[in-house]
Amino acid sequence: MSGVTGIALAYVLLASLLLLAVLRSDIRPVTKLLLVIACAGFYLWHLQALQAWRGWPASDHLPQNFELIDSVTVEPDLRRGEPGAIYVWIRDLDADKPLPRAYRFDYDKSLHRQVDDSLRKQREGRYQVGSPRPGGSISRPRVDFEEVTRDTRGLKGAASGG
Repeated sequence: MSGVTGIALAYVLLASLLLLAVLRSDIRPVTKLLLVIACAGFYLWHLQALQAWRGWPASDHLPQNFELIDSVTVEPDLRRGEPGAIYVWIRDLDADKPLPRAYRFDYDKSLHRQVDDSLRKQREGRYQVGSPRPGGSISRPRVDFEEVTRDTRGLKGAASGG
């Protein structure tokens, strides 16, 4: 049984117990309604927390200094009504342990060009560091990339293979 299946079954059990308590108890109808709303709210909050925990792309602010590792762009498809998205994999260079993290942004042609340009320069051996620029949002950040001399102090594990 996978972890997701186990969590789903746990919520089915919780919902069943709540339904039993609501139908069989003598508590006031308003209290019953509040219990059901609280349980549903907790489920939705917990689902969002698990998505971030499992490594799915975060919808969060970018760190102040980051290394762009890679990206995948899904361009908008107006015929299907798909808005498109840009997925990036970055490392927070100011973190104690700069481990990679995935982020998701709404598609933006300018950001798409910047990310592709930065990745092309890195493939040419020109190390790029990104930082958010004022005026953006969580779903549509504005980013500046700057060419810097590579600091290998934070890359010891990656450079040595472990």
